[in-house]
Amino acid sequence: MRLPGSATARAVRAPRAMGRAGRAAIAAVFVLGACGAAPQSGVRAAPGAATSSPREAGTPGVASTAGVRGSLRAAIASASTALAKRPPTGTSRDALAALGELRAALGSRASGADALDERGLARSLASLGTRQVMVTGYHEPSLRARRSPDATFRFPLLGMPPAGSALPSRAEIDRGALAGRGLEIFWVDDPVELYFLQVQGSGRLVLDDGKRIRVGYAGTNGRTYTSIGALLVKDGTFASPEQATAPAIKAWMRAHPEEAARLAARNERYTFFRELPGGRDEGPPGSLGAPLVAWRSVAVDPAVTPLGSVGWLAIRLPDGREFSQFVVAMDTGAAIRGPGRIDLFLGPGEEAERVAGELRARGDVTWFGPKG
Repeated sequence: MRLPGSATARAVRAPRAMGRAGRAAIAAVFVLGACGAAPQSGVRAAPGAATSSPREAGTPGVASTAGVRGSLRAAIASASTALAKRPPTGTSRDALAALGELRAALGSRASGADALDERGLARSLASLGTRQVMVTGYHEPSLRARRSPDATFRFPLLGMPPAGSALPSRAEIDRGALAGRGLEIFWVDDPVELYFLQVQGSGRLVLDDGKRIRVGYAGTNGRTYTSIGALLVKDGTFASPEQATAPAIKAWMRAHPEEAARLAARNERYTFFRELPGGRDEGPPGSLGAPLVAWRSVAVDPAVTPLGSVGWLAIRLPDGREFSQFVVAMDTGAAIRGPGRIDLFLGPGEEAERVAGELRARGDVTWFGPKG
């Protein structure tokens, strides 16, 4: 697939401008971002026996009881540390207090199989009510990359232009408007995967010496975002938004490279990247300013749900498994608007990519405040 670039072919993108990280749900950004959020239901009861418990359903991506406890502890610690560094507000104080109460309740639980039953921990918090949501997923992609271009690695990741610079549209950038400015920070060999890296806003690059580098959102050109998935649904390529999954869009892009380039040009927004510090086992930074935790961190609309909020999310995954456990609001996204939308971070790897590409499910979320 060849997509026009400045000095070389340049990849298209479907961005998600979100604070520091800029990640996006694939289905949400491609389709829901243009089609609107899911309808909301009224307030429901807090988590109860009607919903599958983590003991019954298991926790995807976590192999042991210790892993389940650890991932929740990691999310609590990550969010608490970031909130403590922010100027205090009423909502941040409540979120920090709720995280503290959940940490204390988790610490008081005995180890062993009972640790999987997180539902009992909810009694340590004050329920703010349950609402129906549309849930999508996003992951941290991994791409092969080089620091210098060659005949194979010819698709660049661009760094943010200096402050005060003119920020052209995507089509203008693809025609070379930013060429020759030294903004290329890495080069990859697959424009389709680069497209999806820009959808996510962050990812891992594997260099020729095996070194792994994390890159993340540095900013955008500030132009209007147009959903390529919504355009493909509108023109009849896909019969419905449900069909416009990440795997389906990838297959279409590979089969129709010239059409993909023309369609992408209608999305004027362009995302720039930066190299990120951090350990290999640490998640990418979210909008809260803390590393995300797989299957625990969610993206929300911060105008509705304050970052750092503790919630209980219950959905059915694409393979039919029930997912029902605590999550923490640690990220935001351009397609995540209103109380009826949530984006679940799934981490790196093939399983995370598969679920992120297919997840588009209605579920229930209960948000909590402190009891004390």
